[in-house]
Amino acid sequence: MAANPAFAAILSRALEQDGGYRVASFSSVEMLTTFLRISPVDVVVLDTDLPGAPAIDIARGLRSHLKLASSAFEIVALTRAAVAFHRPLLAAGIDAVLEKPVTPQQLLNCIDGLVEVERVAAVQHQALPMVRAFEPRPVPAERVGNVIPLFGEGRVRR
Repeated sequence: MAANPAFAAILSRALEQDGGYRVASFSSVEMLTTFLRISPVDVVVLDTDLPGAPAIDIARGLRSHLKLASSAFEIVALTRAAVAFHRPLLAAGIDAVLEKPVTPQQLLNCIDGLVEVERVAAVQHQALPMVRAFEPRPVPAERVGNVIPLFGEGRVRR
């Protein structure tokens, strides 16, 4: 969601053509939320200059919304605010903050980095159960009296 439709079109075109991403633009929070209820996404880009609802409130709402198709998405904020004012944005659940003016290449690099980190984390998360599945399981030992044979099938002689 961007405050300037022309700027949004430029960024969308760059993300689609140069980054290979599919981009959907929304003019209202309601449209964005409706889309996120039915379709999982990797990244949401918010402009802090949006009229009506502040990006910080939108981010908090998205992070706490229980009926989204997926909550595993990154949020990037585009802002005119100085670095000193980024902390509240990050505290609201925004993953990256880019200061305006933002070039399409800067946004693309930021999104590529966030998506790669998320992809690596997902691969590592999926690999953990596979590693656990191949851990050796202890074989119950057969007792002969009060002695447990450690090697082979041999019996303890008395």
